[in-house]
Amino acid sequence: MSGRCDLTVALVEITAEQLNQRREELLAALPFDEEELFKRAADDHTASPDEREIYNELVEIDFLLGK
Repeated sequence: MSGRCDLTVALVEITAEQLNQRREELLAALPFDEEELFKRAADDHTASPDEREIYNELVEIDFLLGK
């Protein structure tokens, strides 16, 4: 054994259109608006686990979109 580690990296390409579509899907799943979600998750820390998951994904999408 050479001690060398071969790592395989898979790259996934996604368009801004796909990211925005996913963002809309996530927001449509909520019974309230985005502002309320961010308030619950970031400010009040009262978001449910599902709301927190949606919040985290929205933050990731916004990062990828450069927002």
